[in-house]
Amino acid sequence: MKQKKEINRRQFMKNSSLCIMGGPMLLSHTKRLEKEDATSESPKIKEYRTLGRTGFKVSDIAAGEHHANKAMLEAMLDAGINYIDTAENYGNGRDEIAIGEVIKKRNRKSIFITSKLSLRKKYTKDSLIARTRKCLERLQTDYIDCLMIHACPNVKTVKSKAFHEAMIQLKSEGRVRYVGLSNHGSNWDSDPEESMEKVLLAAAEDGRFDVVLLAYKFMAREMGEKVLKICNEERIGTTLMKTDPISLYLEIKNSVEETKKEGKEVSNYYKNLLSRLEKKSVAGVDFMKQFNLINPKEIQDAAIRFALNNPHVNTVCKTYNNFDDMESYIKLSGSHYSKLSEKKLAVYAQAYGNLYCRHACGLCEPYCPNNVPVNTIMRYNHYFSQKREKHAMLKYANLPTKKADICFSCKGYCETACPYDVPIHGMLIQAHRRLTIA
Repeated sequence: MKQKKEINRRQFMKNSSLCIMGGPMLLSHTKRLEKEDATSESPKIKEYRTLGRTGFKVSDIAAGEHHANKAMLEAMLDAGINYIDTAENYGNGRDEIAIGEVIKKRNRKSIFITSKLSLRKKYTKDSLIARTRKCLERLQTDYIDCLMIHACPNVKTVKSKAFHEAMIQLKSEGRVRYVGLSNHGSNWDSDPEESMEKVLLAAAEDGRFDVVLLAYKFMAREMGEKVLKICNEERIGTTLMKTDPISLYLEIKNSVEETKKEGKEVSNYYKNLLSRLEKKSVAGVDFMKQFNLINPKEIQDAAIRFALNNPHVNTVCKTYNNFDDMESYIKLSGSHYSKLSEKKLAVYAQAYGNLYCRHACGLCEPYCPNNVPVNTIMRYNHYFSQKREKHAMLKYANLPTKKADICFSCKGYCETACPYDVPIHGMLIQAHRRLTIA
């Protein structure tokens, strides 16, 4: 899609208004309009990084899950995004179909597409090849740049003979160029002892994986920095997900305030939870005011800059719910992590560090007497916070294990075991409430 076809909604509204005013008014506003247009251009990708041994130069901001909106995907590509992350089960295949419709009009060699296959059910070499061919059909392309194991659950799966034999054949046919895997910590059907770090380091040591997708953010940097360093040494491409911090305190506080504004009664549960969280965050409130950190968007931007500041990070995958999301993320391309950003994130971590359940952690799961998949539930809760409520609730409803409703009668062994002093017991209860509302 050429530049002239791009749609800048702010410019459209300004031009429309001026036309209504008439010719003389239009002329009198020409100089001002030219000045405004110079600052209202659609943002563009400013930096490209080499994706490990693939040698492909990928945009530092990438297109993550949720591509059903073809107009938005067109706009992303027009803005310079050239890395698209998808999977066979995203939207039950609809994401791949939408991507296929869009990329068939583009220079295929200029776009790097990653898709993923889940290896959690029974599979064989032949079944994996057949599923890959279905991905290719939906994507309307002759090849997939990188095919990943989706949310690889353990080291055993890293070594899967069927998967690697299937990849050898598909590579020889030119249908798959590179192989990778994603991991965001223990899942409901994986061994909680096998952390994200353990699985990804096993993949790096294995030597057959070219790209990895991992969770990494300033509130949980210790779990990803070792992986990123090793991947850089082994020339493995690194793509990130879940870089944004989530503040339970702000979410609950805003929810309570909205309930009051609507004239509704706030339940005792939320009153008690908010009071408990306020006590935990009181030490950082003065700092928050000093640095004006009440705005979550400011922290979100700083968190992405933090991720991009790591020289071992190749690209950050973002989920775009609307055009405003897309533009705000793309504006961060090529940005640097300033000393002020560093201070703000340090203050945020001080204020809310013990209110954030680290993605891919899972350290509390072995202590749960009911085997509740804490990491998985909190990941679904994260999806809900991303305004993907229906997706999160369906995932939770289909969870074939015990859910967090059992936590209501539990003493909170997970919370006692948490090394970060996170009130995870209450957070699980809150997650169950929001993920089961009808």
